[in-house]
Amino acid sequence: MTDHSPAPRAATPRPRAPEYAFDPAAALGWKNIGLDGLGCFLRSVEAVLVGHGYGGREIAQGMAVPLDLVRRGEWYGPMSEFPACTVRWHLAGIGDGDRQWPLVAEALESGAPVVLMPDGFHWPGDEYEGREHFHHHMVLAHRLDEQGLHLLDIDAPAAEGYRRIVEVDAELRMSCSRVALVEDVTPPRERPAEEVAEALLPSSLAALAEDIAELRAFHGRVWSGGPLPVLVAKGMDVLVLGDIQPQLFLLGHALAGAETESVRRVSQAALTAAGRAQKLGLLLLGLHRFQAEGVYAVAHEEISLLADSLEGLLGEMHRWHGSERPPAAETDGERITRRLLGETQWCFGAGKPLENIAIG
Repeated sequence: MTDHSPAPRAATPRPRAPEYAFDPAAALGWKNIGLDGLGCFLRSVEAVLVGHGYGGREIAQGMAVPLDLVRRGEWYGPMSEFPACTVRWHLAGIGDGDRQWPLVAEALESGAPVVLMPDGFHWPGDEYEGREHFHHHMVLAHRLDEQGLHLLDIDAPAAEGYRRIVEVDAELRMSCSRVALVEDVTPPRERPAEEVAEALLPSSLAALAEDIAELRAFHGRVWSGGPLPVLVAKGMDVLVLGDIQPQLFLLGHALAGAETESVRRVSQAALTAAGRAQKLGLLLLGLHRFQAEGVYAVAHEEISLLADSLEGLLGEMHRWHGSERPPAAETDGERITRRLLGETQWCFGAGKPLENIAIG
């Protein structure tokens, strides 16, 4: 008797998870260090987008947002909404990071990478391990196996592909007080630079003018260039390298290669301002090693130079827009001071009344 029953179907192969890497050749503007243009958080988001097929121009256009260098609102953490994706943060209190470990393990098992902003007190090898509950760095966890937790880390050796593997123990699980998932990744799409300019520049004009005024007020009225509390200076490098520089850098690259000269000029001015912001941020990083409040006076004039560079960008944006720049806004620097102290609290303020720190 002939068996006419259908042959059993082969098991449907599980889709292969994307490969994630910190690859300077594929990354946007990574020439010498991971902080070339983007910080540790955005390099992690970028690596996820590259894993989904994004190229350099698509990365810039998928992550660029209207300029708002001194962000309004109560959220002092990193940018979380991009044209290309959404980053959803899951936060736990100090000492409760282990409650989030199941979320990390489940995401990695499903093939989804996880951005970790670990509590340095519990993080293996951290400069603050066993000393302070500081959240000052981010890495991308992309695999969990018998070897341990596989990470991409811009501070890891280049010769090892910016990769680290750490043992999973109680301390590491406790460090997971801040984790983020990169979700809703859209298919990569490259748009004409002129289209991107129309989407981003009009709403950036007033915000950038206000931000310049805030920087001028901070330089001239809030901080006179004297001693600056070390933790506030650390918060300043977070603000500059984690937000101000990346916004300018992404805008410049998103508009690069435009056919219209006025858009090309905006692109170049944005990249010039991003370079000036990088100089300020890296100078602050270098000064941190002295752990002395007085050394930060060296960085004081860099704030004025950054504001000058932003003036050039604003002028090019108004020329593109065909409008006259309104008179400079009057401000006392309260917004940028609040933002700076907020960033300091977010990264270094566990249990510390930082709102009472005076900037003089």
